[in-house]
Parts: sequence; structure tokens; C-alpha cells
Amino acid sequence: MLDFETTMKIVLCTGASPIKDELLKFNDFSITTPSASAFVQARSKIKPEAFRTLFDGFNKKTFKKKLYHGYRLLAIDGSELPIDNTIFDDETTVLRHGTLAKTFSAYHLNASYDLMERTYDDIIIQGEAKRDEHGAFCQLVDRYDGQKAIFIADRGYESYNGFEHVVHSGHKYLIRVRDIESQSSITKSLGPFPDGEFDVDVSRMLTLKQTKMIKACPDVYKFVPKNMRFDFMNKQNPWYEFNCRVVRLKITENTYETVITNLSRNEFSMEDICEIYNMRWGEETSFRELKYAIGLNALHAKKRELIQQEIYARMLMYNFCQRIVQEIKIPKKDKIKYTYQVNFTRSVHIIREFLRKKGGKNPPVEHLIAKEILPIRPGRKYKRHVRPKTVVYFNYRYN
Repeated sequence: MLDFETTMKIVLCTGASPIKDELLKFNDFSITTPSASAFVQARSKIKPEAFRTLFDGFNKKTFKKKLYHGYRLLAIDGSELPIDNTIFDDETTVLRHGTLAKTFSAYHLNASYDLMERTYDDIIIQGEAKRDEHGAFCQLVDRYDGQKAIFIADRGYESYNGFEHVVHSGHKYLIRVRDIESQSSITKSLGPFPDGEFDVDVSRMLTLKQTKMIKACPDVYKFVPKNMRFDFMNKQNPWYEFNCRVVRLKITENTYETVITNLSRNEFSMEDICEIYNMRWGEETSFRELKYAIGLNALHAKKRELIQQEIYARMLMYNFCQRIVQEIKIPKKDKIKYTYQVNFTRSVHIIREFLRKKGGKNPPVEHLIAKEILPIRPGRKYKRHVRPKTVVYFNYRYN
């Protein structure tokens, strides 16, 4: 019977197989397995907000305090999720121009990810046509109500408005920006800077005015045009003092990365900032695991509300699996070459099977996961190949 609880659980346990296969696995290949049509009708009665509420409730009940120098490390990043484009709407569908102009539909996931806990803390789902990373960053910061945190973001999220939203929330930020040699870098209006590595404090008076004095003193004033959103100035109060710390880090012999932060130099050295910046890649890894290990790429719906259901359900499943994996103790052996970690992909399959179990003896989840390990090889680097992604169609399913 497809009641509310059962339907929610099926959506949570769904992998990358076709709907009928997922239903058969969930019902242990019973002759009374509901049809795919019955399941779709049942899940259509549930709003995406139900899964969102479950996601938030699970995070609150299972939160474990893991801090770095007394702060939570919350990385904010976005990821594109292609969806079926046979349904056109103003929110998710855009026209992409290339060799041939084609319609493209996607959701853009803006997520805050706890780097120490390795779980998603919050998410904002935007249609590709309404994509606004700066606005999403500010919204994620404003609605965060936890203990003191450092918000970490990559290029694309930098803006004066975002910086000051973090400051007004009482937290810290560390955001990578384009290097000082880039003509489009936000640092162009904050220089000049020395060559090589540096760690300097910068102060500017932001203003809506554009007088001769302001133009003549670019090292004191920064004009904010009307098309640049800034929530802390208006015509009645056209001045705002902006302070930050600009740090340029040497990554390789000829490569530098620049970050803007409000972290105190007394608390965080350049080495600490470099370490935090490197840890940010944990969210990139999490998106890969979310899409491929958990199966978010292989959606089971065309309707936008049902797709949003699956996004929240997969993120909840990711957090659930990570909570279990983080508690697994890998047995230590003598004379081993590497330090080992749990194989997260194999763990997901084991945990999903445990959740589907309805009767009989439960599988020894912890012992099974502890046997699925991979070596940790620090310092490995590979060139990142960015390829265009398309939706995984319903007639092509794996797993």
C-alpha cells in the first residue's frame, strides 16, 4: 500500500534504475509490487516542502559539532543539474546558442556544505533561467542561524554585497577571486598590490556618488553603479566603509590564487588561509558523489515539483550515508603502505539496501562498510576536464 510514509521512503531509497526496477527492489520482488503509474500518482500528492522539512529536521537532530579553530567551515558552491527539456517553462528553460540554438532545461543547486562534518547544511534550488549565485549566497548567509562560521566560496560568488551580508550576520568569509593580473578581477579597484605573495589590509569608502573628487581618488573611494546590488546604501545614506584583507597565495612556481577575507590576522595566518582554501575542494567532491554515487543525475520525473522532491531526497540520503560513514572505524593493520578511508560509493549501496529491508535479519551494515576501503593518496593532482553535461534520459538507465 502506497501510504504517505511508504511513498516518502521509496523516493528516499530510489537509485539510478528505472522506476519499475526500483519498486521491485523496494518490495523484495513481491507479486504485489505497485505499478509505476500508481507510485507516480502517490508521490504527486506530496509537496517538495515535505522532503525539505525532513532534510532540515534530520540535520538538526543529527548535528555533531566539528570545528576548525572554533568555527564551522561552510563552503558555498553551485552545481548545474540538467533536467528533461520536453516541458518548457520560464524558470528552468533557456535557449543556448552554439553551432545550433537549442533549448536547455536545468536546475542550479546552490548549497552550503559543512567541510568538517561532510554534510549539506542548506540548499537553494534555482531554475537555470532565474540563476543568481550572488543572491543565493546572501540568502544562504542570512538564514543561517547556527554558531559562528566561516563562509567559503569560489570565484563567481564574490561581491561587495555578499561580503557585507556575512559581516552583518556576525560571521566570517573567505572567498577566492580572480587574480590581481586579471582585468575583470574585483581586486582591480582595491589595489595597487605588490608582486608575488602578500597579505594586506584594504579599506575603501563605497559610494553612490560620482563626483570629480571620487574619480580623482580611486585609492580612497569606490563608486557603486546602479546595476550593482548593494543592500546597505541608499540615496539618503550614500556612503559605506568597506574593510577587508586581501591574501595572495603561491600555488605553484608560476601560479597564484587570491582570496578576500575578514579573518583576523591574529587568529588565522597565511598558512591557515591556504589550508582552508584547499579544504574547500571537499564540496566539489561531494557534488560528484551526490550525482553519481547517490544517483541525483538519474532523475525519475519530468514534472518540476517531482524533480525538486528528488533533489531534497538525494541530499538527505547523502547526509544520512555520511553520518554513518563518519562513525565507521577501519581496523588497523601492521605493515600497510597507505592510510585508508571508507569507499563511499559502496557504502551507499549497502545503506540503501538496509533502508529497503522490511523484515528478517538486518544486514551487518557497519561491518560490511568497514570492509569496503580505499587508500588515501595525498598530493595527487589531475587536470580538470570540463565537459558539457546532458540529462540522463529515461530509456538509458544504469545501476
